[in-house]
Amino acid sequence: MKNNVVYWLISEDGKRTYVGSSNDIKRRIEEHKNKKVTSTKNFGKLKGCILEDFCSLVEARHREKYWKSAAGRKK
Repeated sequence: MKNNVVYWLISEDGKRTYVGSSNDIKRRIEEHKNKKVTSTKNFGKLKGCILEDFCSLVEARHREKYWKSAAGRKK
């Protein structure tokens, strides 16, 4: 069974972050590492990944939307 997760990626210099959601986190992280994601291809090395698990991808996407909002960014 695949996990439904929200994840944060942090650039090696710590100045840039990316929030995403996926139901196949291993595949998605590989896409980021292999520079196949436009939003993170210029991040350089990624030093961190923080995950939150959810029962469904719908819940994960809702949480992702929160983290991308002004209230989520403040936290």
